[in-house]
Amino acid sequence: MLKVTVGIPSFNEEKNILNLLQSVIKQKSEHFAICEIIISDDSSDDTIRLIEEFATNNSEAAIRCLHHSSRMGVANAWNEIFQNAKGDVIVMYDGDVIPHEDSIREMLGALDGRVVLSISNSEPTRSVSVAGRAATCVSSWLRSVRNKRLSQYTAIGRGLSIRTNIAKKIAIPSDIIAVDLYLECKVLEFKSDVAYTDRSVVYFCPPGTIADFNSQVLRSLKGHKQIRHCIEKFNIRLPLEVALRQTVRVFLSDPLGALAVAACYSLLPYHKHRLKGLDSSKWHIAQSTKSTRNFSINNPPSYTDMRPDRRSLR
Repeated sequence: MLKVTVGIPSFNEEKNILNLLQSVIKQKSEHFAICEIIISDDSSDDTIRLIEEFATNNSEAAIRCLHHSSRMGVANAWNEIFQNAKGDVIVMYDGDVIPHEDSIREMLGALDGRVVLSISNSEPTRSVSVAGRAATCVSSWLRSVRNKRLSQYTAIGRGLSIRTNIAKKIAIPSDIIAVDLYLECKVLEFKSDVAYTDRSVVYFCPPGTIADFNSQVLRSLKGHKQIRHCIEKFNIRLPLEVALRQTVRVFLSDPLGALAVAACYSLLPYHKHRLKGLDSSKWHIAQSTKSTRNFSINNPPSYTDMRPDRRSLR
């Protein structure tokens, strides 16, 4: 049976952390056991108190909270979790997501042979705002290209699993913005494989404002530009024809979402000027994504793998 360490980087997640911890401890299987939950926490709100209370009331969960009095950044949190993990596999979840009950089991199922990094399928909850519709449309596009091939869009930090022996070889520089893409590139550097696991679903709250949506877009662009040499080195840049083909397909299937994307993107120059900290790994926090209290999560529809004969994308 595989021993699993669940790692959670946390920064002011008082609205989310209890829902996440509840969903994690409910994940059980005869094939794995969660041996510990490590939270690397930089919070200045009520998060630490909530974690301590939950840990006291759920002592069997073996929760360790590594708290810092100032904001250290995501790279530091991932490094800290990697180095302290005792499990055979590390499952990483963002502090503001809710994994489906089979999320861990599905991700672990993809770790086979040369595959040492498994990426989950991030699904937004329903939203009627312009930013929310845009985020849903972009998520559909990302899912479609992830199912097509390995690219710079494959890794996503909202939910992933990595073999611990590989993770412990990796030290993410503190200034890295796209820590998930950096991790993907390091795995490829080790001549190992990466798998996108479509059936491992992780829910997140899409941004509720256009400013928050655009802050995420700009952060992603900055993060990819920062390590573009890695994208080229490992030949994982998404071909333009694939990107265009999937864009047309997704926009035709969701025309209102496409209009929402266009509306948000039209304001990118304005928000690029207005938003601060986009060049920093300690970026602007999209506050409208920071509440899972009202999540209404049912079992997802049948997420059929679009690559029926393939496990690894490489």
